[in-house]
Amino acid sequence: MVHHHLPRSRPSIEPLEPRLQPSSAWPINTIDTSTGTIAQPGEVGSAAVAVASRNLTVGKPNTLFGVFVQPTPGSTVVPRIVAVEESDGQKVSLQPGRPYVAGRSDAAAAFVKVDQPGPLTVMVAGENHTTGSFTYAVTLAGDVNGDGVIDLSDLQLFAAAYGSKAGEPAYNPAADFNLNGTVNLYDAKALEHNLTPLTPDQPIKAVVNLQPSDQAHYAASKNSGGSTFMKDVTIVGHTTPGSLVIEDSKAQDFTFTGAAVPTNAQGYFFIKAKNFAGVNQNDLLILDPFSKQLIRAFPIFWIPYAAAGSKLK
Repeated sequence: MVHHHLPRSRPSIEPLEPRLQPSSAWPINTIDTSTGTIAQPGEVGSAAVAVASRNLTVGKPNTLFGVFVQPTPGSTVVPRIVAVEESDGQKVSLQPGRPYVAGRSDAAAAFVKVDQPGPLTVMVAGENHTTGSFTYAVTLAGDVNGDGVIDLSDLQLFAAAYGSKAGEPAYNPAADFNLNGTVNLYDAKALEHNLTPLTPDQPIKAVVNLQPSDQAHYAASKNSGGSTFMKDVTIVGHTTPGSLVIEDSKAQDFTFTGAAVPTNAQGYFFIKAKNFAGVNQNDLLILDPFSKQLIRAFPIFWIPYAAAGSKLK
């Protein structure tokens, strides 16, 4: 059994490629939108969106939001996000996303961690002395179903969209927190940062086995994973409830761009696997709701493949 404990994970924001996003509608994880105006060159305009108490994750010190600013139709402003203030007037730390670039990036983006309800006010300047009106939108990371809170239902919907890109059937813009056109590991960490925890904080660990009907019971040396006579098997695991389990790529390069599997309320997860060689390596990245992560290696020894002279259909 091999465990790779990684440093405590923080929801760092991916360096964003400029992507043109549709301006006609914001994803359903948008808290609200408002408008502001920069009337004079060099002026700083502002706009506010209300964050409700229910949007803040209970049991977490803060909640991660996306801040997006774009020109309104016909406006000539090139918006730049200068600052964001919470309801008490204190500026929050900004994690830069991407600048607005006409024809390439439809909105300037930044990300903030909020710890109190009330108005979230953005300060916007016009690059190169540009002026005009702008739209301000605030999105809630991980709220894939758009109900204003992040729970297991969002985890399930996110897993279905993981690895997808804009234009593909599985793509869900509400799962693409930074709106860069790809649902990936950065979006997964943002969701887990905001997920309502189901248990007290605890050390991350995982128990992984083959389901009983797939296990081979024979007198031979055991490996750190499982042994089976079956080509198609089910891996059964248990970890912290609310965790997301991400499979590695087929190249086994530890990029974890394979499928994502949600745990249930009891912390169980189930992965369908297909064996192709004598020893099949299954690397799993587990992200828990307390910003911790664990890599679990689970090799499966496929006995018929390894047996000399065996014939496989």
